Amino acid sequence: MKTKKVILAIAIAIIFAFFIGYGIEVFHEGPERDDYCLRDPFIHQNKSSCESAGGSWLESASPEHPTPSKTHCRDSKKCYDEFEQDRTKHDKIVFIVSIIAGVLGVFGSFFVRKDLVANGILGGAVLIILYGTIRYWQHANDILKFILLGFALGILIWLGYNKIEKR
Repeated sequence: MKTKKVILAIAIAIIFAFFIGYGIEVFHEGPERDDYCLRDPFIHQNKSSCESAGGSWLESASPEHPTPSKTHCRDSKKCYDEFEQDRTKHDKIVFIVSIIAGVLGVFGSFFVRKDLVANGILGGAVLIILYGTIRYWQHANDILKFILLGFALGILIWLGYNKIEKR
């Protein structure tokens, strides 16, 4: 019977995390690379076709072969920069919403009377916080990372002392 409870708590945690993560994407859709850059740069076989689609035509030569031997169409740097800028904004929103939802889930789990459900919500809340943090981690500076880790550690230690095991 104990195994069923553990499995159900884990299932609640995972589904809760997926529910919040998917909800964020439903209400604030992330950017798609294809909306910024060429969908298939390899279909452009000549310079004029490539450049009219917004790409840049590359001709590479090697010291052994001074005439260009490899040619291909490549996305412009501008498309990548615009995509990355919008992805960074989206990741920040994912981070903020997941932190808020995760913290609410952590505190909300202490008001649920069934331990099994409370443990599932608590586990899911921790997963949601991890998800948001991982999405934004590459964009955050080192000081923010340090503050986030310190804050998370402080909350977890506080919860351990004050909500789970009172001494």
